[in-house]
Amino acid sequence: MGNQPPFRPDELLTPPMQGTTFVHFLQREKTRKYSAAPPFLHALIRGELSVEQIRMWVQDLYPYWNEGLVFATGAVYIKTNDEPCRTQMLRRMVDLEGKEVVNDLTGATTPAYEELWLRFGEGIGVSREEVLEWQQFTRTYFSMRTLMTYSRYWDWTWLDGIATWYAADLYWREYYGAVRQALVDRYGVTPDALEFFDVLLSDLATHLPWEEEALAYWACTTERQLTAARAFRERLDIEYQLLVALNEARTAERLPFRVPA
Repeated sequence: MGNQPPFRPDELLTPPMQGTTFVHFLQREKTRKYSAAPPFLHALIRGELSVEQIRMWVQDLYPYWNEGLVFATGAVYIKTNDEPCRTQMLRRMVDLEGKEVVNDLTGATTPAYEELWLRFGEGIGVSREEVLEWQQFTRTYFSMRTLMTYSRYWDWTWLDGIATWYAADLYWREYYGAVRQALVDRYGVTPDALEFFDVLLSDLATHLPWEEEALAYWACTTERQLTAARAFRERLDIEYQLLVALNEARTAERLPFRVPA
């Protein structure tokens, strides 16, 4: 497993869980590891952020939606030759890159997540130029790069990659609906500026069932379950780390370190 430490013999001797039991185990692992939203999102949901801090969130997370997530998803996609999973992975890529890329086949006009994120920013008063010129916090940058590196190389297999998508989808499902509602109720953001959240939540609802099916079927050995569970937890770590610097920025006297221009 490349840079990952090997499992102990006693761990590998434990019989594998039945497929659906393993999926339920992952769900419990999410609650065990992180029982609450990241502090930054928690503050947003409670209406404790300033609009300027939310704008900073848009600026700092743009590279994640624009580059990091697309790269990581494509890196997992190219690792598998299981046709049913590849088909679903390709659907996920289309969602990320915008359903408008298949407009000639489906008539869809939904743009890429990065474009929807920029429109969200415009809806709360941060221009595209301000987003594109932002120097990302180093903590955010390296969290994103960890996701990209683990996805591309030997740290995560393609099945591990699906486990990481499952972790992210569960995370988004739990918190982003509440984030969207808070933006309307507590910050006065108009619903037409929140298409990003509507599209993301709609898309992940179509991904979660096949991810659960793939994990239940393919994670059929002890080692596969151990590596998938480890990757699942690592992805949760990454999602939380992506917001650490932003939370520091709202509570500290000065901004955290940023990537040089």
